[in-house]
Amino acid sequence: MIFITLFLSLFISLNPSPDFNCDGDRLTAVIRNNLNGDFALTNDLKKIDKGAFIVLTWRDINLMLPVSFKVGDISFTDKKWLWSYQDEKNGLRMDNPRFAQLLPNGEIQEFSCQALSSKRRAS
Repeated sequence: MIFITLFLSLFISLNPSPDFNCDGDRLTAVIRNNLNGDFALTNDLKKIDKGAFIVLTWRDINLMLPVSFKVGDISFTDKKWLWSYQDEKNGLRMDNPRFAQLLPNGEIQEFSCQALSSKRRAS
């Protein structure tokens, strides 16, 4: 039993849950590669393929956004919603993604998102 608990703890630490606090509410972001039709989970932004998509669960919203590679970031968008990881000098960062919505009047609504720490995820 101790071995199983240790193994699960190690597995969870190597594959952290992609949870964020976005404007005061928890958002879960799950990235899947699908170039070969395998829907493989990935947390490594450098291994995202051309068929990738992200599933965002936030408030009463469930989104599935396809990948859109741009110079300087990795974005997922359906042209109404945008989830983007910015490229910084030290590489791609997952802790402060850009989350935005294009409103019917043409304005862009930005949501502030911060990665939740491991301690807060457990709660």
